[in-house]
Amino acid sequence: MGEGRFAGKVAIVSGGSHGIGRAIAAGFAGEGAHVVIADLAPPDHFADDPRVAGITGDIAEPGFAGRVLDTAVSRFGKADVLVNDAAAYPDGTLLDMPTTAWERVFAVNVTGTFSLTQAFARHCAGRGATGAAVVSISTGSARSPRPGGAAYSASKAAVEIMSKVFAMELGPLGIRVNVVAPGYIDVRGWSDAYPDRAPEDLRAALVRSIPLGQAGDPRDIANAVLFLASAEAGHITGAVLDVDGGSNAGRFALHGHMSDGASGARG
Repeated sequence: MGEGRFAGKVAIVSGGSHGIGRAIAAGFAGEGAHVVIADLAPPDHFADDPRVAGITGDIAEPGFAGRVLDTAVSRFGKADVLVNDAAAYPDGTLLDMPTTAWERVFAVNVTGTFSLTQAFARHCAGRGATGAAVVSISTGSARSPRPGGAAYSASKAAVEIMSKVFAMELGPLGIRVNVVAPGYIDVRGWSDAYPDRAPEDLRAALVRSIPLGQAGDPRDIANAVLFLASAEAGHITGAVLDVDGGSNAGRFALHGHMSDGASGARG
């Protein structure tokens, strides 16, 4: 189906029908892989692409992870790469967020990621595969949270920590586990779901906080994921790669308050 870094490989991408996940799925297909997209929404964007298969369902549903792996095997014979992108992110403050909303975030972001990773790792171990890779999508807010985002930030912090544990456990089996942590990514044009979720004033504020001065593109995340899943990253596991334009580098918003007169101050 084409040449590239992933010719002959099969990649599973959860949440691959829209946004960052769609860019990731397109990236793998463009570099020769067959792709299985697992999402609540069908992968209509790839409807005419024979390299892409879809399975519709909820990764928080017990048993769904096994069905995803069964789909990969029945359609393409195996699975070599797993990308955990599917996520739930309703906001809510401590005083206002319903317990059911909190539990939903953790069911999808943490338990769903755990279940898919477990099913994938068991598949790879069972067929004695080496060179397999898992890449999970986190967020910069796992380490730089904001009010109202406790559930999402905490769930993604859990993803980062458990990925490090999985890297230690699966390394002897030849399975690498890494994380990509995006900053603000403008998914307009890549998603048919909630394209106007962020108002313009919020988008502008987010861009002002980025040292490189612009929002990220979903393909920026896809490029990082493909690198970490490739043989080029063969000695990288347990890593968290920030792809955020520098927004987590420090307090960039204070830059405008610096003055030349303070350059010689000490203490």
